[in-house]
Amino acid sequence: MDPIFDKQPKQKKHIEVCETLLRQGETELHSHITEKALACYKQEPKPQQVDAVCSLIRGNNTFVLAGTGFGKTRISEMYFRLFEKKLKAVVLVLNPLDALGDNQVLEKKQAGFTAINLTQMKFDKKVASKIIDGAFNFVYLSPEVFLNSSLFREVYYDAVFQSRLATIVIDEAQMIYSWGLVASGKAKKSSSHGRTEDVAVFRPSYGELAAQLNATEGVPLLLLSATCRPKAVSSILENLKLSEDNVVFVRAELTRPEIRILRLPTHHSLKSGHDIIPIIEQQSTPNSIVVPTLVYSGQRNSTFQIMKNVNKARGTPGAEYNPRSTMIRRYHANTGDFAKEDAVKSFTSGKFPYIACTMALGLGQNWKRVRKVVHMGRADPSNICQMIGRCGRDGKPGLAILFMEKNRRNGKNSADDFLNVREQTNDNRMDALAITPVCLRIAFSLDNL
Repeated sequence: MDPIFDKQPKQKKHIEVCETLLRQGETELHSHITEKALACYKQEPKPQQVDAVCSLIRGNNTFVLAGTGFGKTRISEMYFRLFEKKLKAVVLVLNPLDALGDNQVLEKKQAGFTAINLTQMKFDKKVASKIIDGAFNFVYLSPEVFLNSSLFREVYYDAVFQSRLATIVIDEAQMIYSWGLVASGKAKKSSSHGRTEDVAVFRPSYGELAAQLNATEGVPLLLLSATCRPKAVSSILENLKLSEDNVVFVRAELTRPEIRILRLPTHHSLKSGHDIIPIIEQQSTPNSIVVPTLVYSGQRNSTFQIMKNVNKARGTPGAEYNPRSTMIRRYHANTGDFAKEDAVKSFTSGKFPYIACTMALGLGQNWKRVRKVVHMGRADPSNICQMIGRCGRDGKPGLAILFMEKNRRNGKNSADDFLNVREQTNDNRMDALAITPVCLRIAFSLDNL
C-alpha cells in the first residue's frame, strides 16, 4: 500500500472563520474583507484579491491568474487574518525553490507573521512539534519535503495539525506544467524548453502531489500563477486530479502597462553576448547610480560571458573575477548557497546594480528596486513574461529589452513560415514572439488566452 495512505488523519472539526462571516452574503462579506485589509495594509485591496479570499472562505479550491506584481501572496495573508488568533491557523505553502521560501519567510516576518521554511537540513522533531502546536502562521516547504519526508508526513497527518490547516498554497503553479513536460518526455522534443536552463529541472515530486493534497478534508487549495495559458491550466488541474467545476478561477490583468518592452535583433552569437555592450551605461556613470538591472541568459555558462561584456563596456576588464564587484555579480542554480544569499542581500541593499542570471533568480521575488530587465535570445513567451515581470514592481516605469536572433536553425524566421501552422507548440510560440509585427504587450496578452 502507498505509504501516503498508511496513516489517515482522525476526523476532527476543521478550522473555519467565525460563524458570523460564514452567514454573511457576498456583498457584506466583500465589505468586511475590504475594511479589514484596508486597516492592516493602509491601502484598499484589489477586487480580485477580495474575490479570492471570499472563495476560500466558502471552502472552494481557488486558482488566481494575475500578472507579476499584482499582490497574489497577499491573498493568503488576508485570508489568515480572518481567523481568530486562539485557533492558531496554519497556511501551508509549496514552493518550487528553497531560496524563494527563504525570501517569503523574511517578508512574512517583516509583516508581523511567524513563518518557517522547511528544508531537509532545518527540519527536526523539535521543529515538527512546534508546527503541530501552531507556532508558525506560515509553513513553506518544497514538494520533496512535502512528499518524501517521513517526519513531515507525521506532522501532516496529525489530527491537531489537520484541524489547524486553513489552506494549502501552490505558488508558481505554472511550474507543475513545466515539470510535467519533463516527466512526460515532451521536453526532449522542444527547443524552447532547453533554452531556459534553470526553469524546469526534473522534479518528479510535482507529478505526485495530488494524492497527498486530496488526503485532507475540506481544506481549500490556493493556486497562484502569473503566466498560465489554457493548455497549461488544463494540465495542472489534470495533474492535481481536479476538475474545472471544482475550482473557482479569479482572473486579473496579466500584462504590465508600466513596463516598456523593446525587441532588438542580435548581430553576434548568443554565446559571445556582445550585443549587450551598446546598452550598458557609459563609463562616466558611477556604479552607485547605474540603473538596477537583471540580465537573463538561457544557459548558466553564458552568465559569466555577460559579466565579461559588462565589465568590458565599463572599462574594468577582469573585474568579473572579483566576488565583491560593485558593478555585476551572477546567480544560477549551481551557484553556491552562500554566494546566492550574498548576491541577493547585496543587490537588495544597493551594493551593486547588475546581476547576470538564469531564471533561477527572481521567481516569486518581490524586488521593488529592479528598473530594467534584459533577456538574451529566443525563449518560451511564458518564461520571458515571468522574467520581464521582475522590473517596475513598485508601479514606476520599467524597461524590458529582448535580444532575439534573426534566424534560428530549423525554426520559423518569418511570418510566411506560419501560414500553414495548425498547432500552437511551444517552439512555434517562441519563434512567433521573435518575429511578430504585433505590439509585444498585446502578443503576451494573447498568449494567455
